[in-house]
Amino acid sequence: MRSAVRAAVWAAGEAGGGGRHVWPSSGTASRRRQNENENKWPTTSTSTTFATRCSVQQRGDVALASTSRFCFWDLIRFVESKQSLCVLTGAGISTESGIPDYRGPQGAYTTGFKPVMHLDFVRKESVRKRYWGRSMEGWRKFSRCRPNSGHIALANMESTGRVNGIITQNVDRLHQQAGSKRVLELHGTTHEVVCLECSYRTPRDAFQGVLEELNPPTADADVSGKPLFSTAQGTPGLQRPDGDVEIDVAEAFSVPHCPKCSRGEGGQSGDGILKPDVTFFGDNVPRWRHEAANELVRGSDGLLVVGSSLMVFSAFRIAKLAQDLGIEIAVLNAGETRIDEFDGLIKHEAPIGETMTRLVRHANL
Repeated sequence: MRSAVRAAVWAAGEAGGGGRHVWPSSGTASRRRQNENENKWPTTSTSTTFATRCSVQQRGDVALASTSRFCFWDLIRFVESKQSLCVLTGAGISTESGIPDYRGPQGAYTTGFKPVMHLDFVRKESVRKRYWGRSMEGWRKFSRCRPNSGHIALANMESTGRVNGIITQNVDRLHQQAGSKRVLELHGTTHEVVCLECSYRTPRDAFQGVLEELNPPTADADVSGKPLFSTAQGTPGLQRPDGDVEIDVAEAFSVPHCPKCSRGEGGQSGDGILKPDVTFFGDNVPRWRHEAANELVRGSDGLLVVGSSLMVFSAFRIAKLAQDLGIEIAVLNAGETRIDEFDGLIKHEAPIGETMTRLVRHANL
């Protein structure tokens, strides 16, 4: 059963893969010089019995942790001591690619984001118009976002055999674009659209063409003279972590139904309704994804959490399983997490892209 689940998960990853990234070897002499430089950085560390913590300072134009020597080398020790790491990533790893997170200083919740609830999307046509109208506008920018150095570093770690798989809360597929093959999308992906009635699937890029054909930019007003899109004070819409933007959508916006099973507009719940293949708030993560995530954790000797506060229960339970199994956990994240009180936790607060790049450079992978 486990091998079947693993095969299904990795098949999806292989389909969305990309080029493999290989980092140049620095050589012994180069590594010795890097280590000497590393030891010169400030080391005003504070630690507790359960975690290693760091604050962030500015060094030139790169933000570094003021306790980098202690925390960073502890992170290297953690990675070097593992042969089969499971990595859990959250929105924080994609912020350097231009995709905002939820709980950061400039995150979606800070700017008044109100998530779409699953039942509202299914039951209310007005909610679907609002969602797809925002998504049509936001997709143009969201789909152009590219992997950053954090994604590339993890792809490199996988290529060396150090990482046995990535569980991501993100829906952006940047891990696959960076070259990672073994990716489990815990909350689904915005890159696919699925029918709630017959399970028909289509790529989000293809669906974008349908949306734009039904709602051409030149038709910037409905018959009443009201604009199709508007924003507060006429400012551009704010990009959101799930790919939409903050705009108001008029009732004139047209949302297509499933071309395979639709019975037309106004059908009952689920009749031909197309939805991004994402777990909305109020919905449940599919059981098979939970089982696949659990299998990854059980098959690992360490859990590395990158860019996640683990406040969402579906992610927290993964860390809790690792703790229950006695698997060592390390966290690279800016800010508090739900597992800060876990015994034996290694925690490093520093910019993710820069830190992951240095980790790959210095660690004996």
